Amino acid sequence: MIIAAASAPNPPLLLPGMTGAPVAEVEQLRTACLAAIGRLLSAKPDVVVVVGGLRDAESAPPLSLAVARALLAEAGYAAAVREVTVAVTATAAECVSAGREIAADGAAIGLLVMADGSARRTLKAPGYLDERALPFDDNLQALLSNSDWAGVLELDTALAAQLLVAGRAPWQVAAGALAHTDLQATVHYAEGPFGVWYPVVSYAGPHAEKLVDETLTDVLHASEVDVERPTA
Repeated sequence: MIIAAASAPNPPLLLPGMTGAPVAEVEQLRTACLAAIGRLLSAKPDVVVVVGGLRDAESAPPLSLAVARALLAEAGYAAAVREVTVAVTATAAECVSAGREIAADGAAIGLLVMADGSARRTLKAPGYLDERALPFDDNLQALLSNSDWAGVLELDTALAAQLLVAGRAPWQVAAGALAHTDLQATVHYAEGPFGVWYPVVSYAGPHAEKLVDETLTDVLHASEVDVERPTA
C-alpha cells in the first residue's frame, strides 16, 4: 500500500562533490528534492521503494539509483529501502505491471520515483534544441501536478524518446502504482536549467500536512542545507 510518493530528477550534479563549489541552480534543485523527500518521509513509511530508469549498457548502480541514495542520505533516512529499476525503453504495459506489483505489497510504502523530463529545451541542452520539448514538458507538468496517471500512461513513447525524456518509463511505473490512490500533489520545483527539465513533486494524503513541517526540519538539519520551507 502506497501512503506517500515523490518524484525527483537524477542529474549527476546532485551527487556529492560533483560541482566542487556550490552552484546556485543545483542547490535550488537539491533544496526542492529534500523538501519533497521530507514530505514523503512525514508519512512514516515502513519502506521507501525507489524506482529508477536503466539506460542501455549502464553500469551498476545506475545513475538514477545513485542519486536517490545520495538524496536519501542527505535527508537523514537510514531505514528500509527497496530499489526497482525499469528500462527506459520499457513499454507502458510493462511499466504498469511493475507499478501494480509495487502497490500490491502489504507494507506502508513511500514511493520515490527518479525521473527527468526532456533534455532538448535549449541550444545548449544535451540533445540540442527541439521545439517540441517545452510543450511536451508543459503537458507533463499538468499531468503530474494533477495526479493524472491515465494521462501519464498515454504519453507518446516515441516522442519521449526523441526528446530524451529519461523519466517516461519511471513515471509510467508510478502511474501503475498510484492509479487508485487519492494522494495530493505539491509541486516543489519545475524548471529547466542546463536545457533539461527537472520536475520535483510530492504526493501525500491530506493528513500529511500536519507532519511535514516537523519532518522537513529534521531533513534540513541532517543535510545542513538552509532553505525556505515550501508552502502548501
